[in-house]
Order: sequence, then structure tokens, then C-alpha cells
Amino acid sequence: MTEEENENGATSRAAALSVALEALAEGKRRFFERDVEGAHSAFERAWRRAANDPHVLSWYGVTLVMVERNSNLGVSYCDQAVRVAGPEPELYLNQARAHLALGQRERAVRALQRGLEQFPGETTLLAAKELMGWRRRPVLPFLPRSSFLNRWLGKLRYRWAKRSLPPIELSPVTLGQLPERAGEGR
Repeated sequence: MTEEENENGATSRAAALSVALEALAEGKRRFFERDVEGAHSAFERAWRRAANDPHVLSWYGVTLVMVERNSNLGVSYCDQAVRVAGPEPELYLNQARAHLALGQRERAVRALQRGLEQFPGETTLLAAKELMGWRRRPVLPFLPRSSFLNRWLGKLRYRWAKRSLPPIELSPVTLGQLPERAGEGR
């Protein structure tokens, strides 16, 4: 292979990656605007240009599950993205989105837990955790969770928190969005 052919190959790969990144950005924008089918087509275009990019793979996997209901391939892409890129909050969040779209709440929670173990202060993961409604510590930790007082105080705490925060629907699209952003789509 000549030097000129190497340069042409590198240039075309850079151009393909640039197009893929533009399609990825468009897909994310459409996803957060709740145009999941439009996002899926953008992610598919990105995937055709840069199939090995973990972010492209992960986002394409999420919309494969949501739009085409291809659960095996979609979840597999999300898992592969985490293995290739290593721990990244966005990739864990996409794993959780894919599992939530399949109605696998427990697996979604586990994906978020893995992400929070790696990135304990990550705001998107914390927002997703809050939205998923994980069990909180009992109000009175010295009493068992099943005690009347803890159950009653827990209900009061839940009602108070629900009243003070704007209502946010639990869906793969809203998962991980901060409250201000989640309310924009309404």
C-alpha cells in the first residue's frame, strides 16, 4: 500500500467518523425531544459509519430495543459498549434505559447501581436513581422497616417529596434527565 493510499484511507475514516458523530448528536437531540423513531434513524446512520464506537453502539442499542423491539441485539450492544469503553455514566444509563424499555426494572436498577459504584456523584445517575424510586432508609433506622411508625412516616415522606418536586414520568426517555430538562418536553 502506498503512502498516498494510506492518507486517503485515513481521510475517509476521519470523514466517516465526523459524519457518525454528527448523526449521534442529532440522535441524542431527537431522543430527548421524545422523537424516538427519528433518533433511531440517526443512530442507525451513525452506526453504519462507526459501528465500533461505544457511544454509537450504546445509543443504537437503546433505540433498537425501543423502536424495533430487538431486545437481544439492543441489550447486547449496550453491554458491549460498556465492555469496550470501560465505565462511563452515559453507557450505564443506556443499559438501564434498555432494560427499562423491556420492563426489566431490577436489571435497570442493577445497571444504575454499577454506574453509581463507579461514579457516586454523577448527577444523571442520581436523577435516574431518584426517578426509579429506590427504597430509602427507614425514617427511624432503629426500628424495623415493617414497623407501623416507619411505614406511616415513610408514606408522609413520600407524599411530601412528591408534592415538592414536579411530576416526572418514568420512561427510558426521561431516565437520567435532570428535573428541569425532563419538564421541557411537556
